[in-house]
Amino acid sequence: MLTDVSVTVSARSRLAIVGENGRGKTTLLHVLAGLLDPDSGSVSRVGTVGIAEQNITVRAGETVGDLVAETIEPAKRALRDLDAATLLLTEDAPGADDAYAAALDAATRLDAWDAERRVDIALAALNACTDRSHPLSTLSVGQRYRVRLACLLGASDDILLLDEPTNHLDRAGLDFLTDRLRAHPGGLAVVSHDRALLRAVAEEFLDLDPSPDGRPQLFAGGYAGWQEGRRRARDRWESDYEEQLAERARLREAVDGARDRLSTGWRPDKGHGKHQRQSRAPGLVQMLKRRQSDLDAHTITVPEPPLRLRFPELPVRRGTPALRCEGITVPGRLNTPIDLTLEAGNRLLITGPNGAGKSTLLTVLVGALTPATGTVHQHSSARIALLGQEVPDWDLTATAHDIYEQHTRHLDNPLPLNATGLLEKQTSRTPVGRLSQGQQRRLHLAIELAARPTVLLCDEPTNHLSTTLVDDLTTALSTTPATVVVATHDRRMLSDLTDWPRLTLSA
Repeated sequence: MLTDVSVTVSARSRLAIVGENGRGKTTLLHVLAGLLDPDSGSVSRVGTVGIAEQNITVRAGETVGDLVAETIEPAKRALRDLDAATLLLTEDAPGADDAYAAALDAATRLDAWDAERRVDIALAALNACTDRSHPLSTLSVGQRYRVRLACLLGASDDILLLDEPTNHLDRAGLDFLTDRLRAHPGGLAVVSHDRALLRAVAEEFLDLDPSPDGRPQLFAGGYAGWQEGRRRARDRWESDYEEQLAERARLREAVDGARDRLSTGWRPDKGHGKHQRQSRAPGLVQMLKRRQSDLDAHTITVPEPPLRLRFPELPVRRGTPALRCEGITVPGRLNTPIDLTLEAGNRLLITGPNGAGKSTLLTVLVGALTPATGTVHQHSSARIALLGQEVPDWDLTATAHDIYEQHTRHLDNPLPLNATGLLEKQTSRTPVGRLSQGQQRRLHLAIELAARPTVLLCDEPTNHLSTTLVDDLTTALSTTPATVVVATHDRRMLSDLTDWPRLTLSA
């Protein structure tokens, strides 16, 4: 939920909108773009606004060409208006000079003569479908996203709003996107888990995570400035929270002490008169009331620190056989025979361009796809889990807790949902359809960790997650005793895991 947010995205803005999953980052982009009306407050827009959403709705029969045509229509219209104004100018019509100047300005601002070529360049650079007649509905989620992103990058809007734009991009696509965003002449607001992209393009960070006054915080100084400012704010937050807890504990102890003295401690020694007890009792009663009043008046105003990712503890003996495959291929998806031997505690990075077969290989290893050639041997004691790129098709009316129970009830001693620190209590009671993409991704990860897997296969594990959780996840994947295989294009994760053995696939 968004509360009391004030932000300006100007013609030269390089703004990153950050925060934990479910804080309202996507909602804020939708409000800025005019796709969603705020419950209160107002939004003013000047110029054109283009948005790249995480989810793309495809209309029946819509093709790649339809999407491209829709994207470049403002440029085409500007050229038609310029042609009409030119004709009026040659006819020496009244007001022709002003009409021509306005049309020329509009076409120049959109760089209308080059619009279609810009889209073609972006389609090729992002490895997207270039066949104009191809139906969007037959493309994969990643392909559809890349087509939409290419159109957006070719449209020359004044303001670009991008929601997780690096999802589904390989290294070449990531580099192209980064260069285009850095060169964009207009304003930019981006929601992204990609730390390399944020370092490269963002100058200001609007952090939607909780703060002592409940309002979002704006940090300048680029990625480093945000990290340092956030760290200092978090340190102050935790210090204030601990001080308030300590003060409350002190007041509670004072109340307990006063109550003890009233019930037993005030009694005089044996043989003393009754009047002594009567004279001391009112003072002790008043003291107890004062102590209780102090406790009642004390409130903890600092919110509790957010959840932190916790991987399950595993009694895994390093070197124990886990998984082996020999000569596996899947025609059209994994053409080069793959041989792998993995033991407990092994690490492996799988890299390569889109279409090289990374996802296919992981699907074969987990046993969800039978290879055309070769064999896969899973050790009898191995518990294998696959965190895919996208969340499964869940019943969107069921709560996160219900989904978790459905997927874990068959397990022996599954982890409780709150054991991993991935979902807050109120989130677990929320229907999945009302959760953000990031919250659904957290639920997906929690389900895969529920069985305490000894082999964890991760396909683009940073997709949709917050930068803070990505940092925690990277650390957990590096330190867990489980066998870990990661397929990713995430440049920062590749850098963080640079010492892992690597298998590079080719398209």
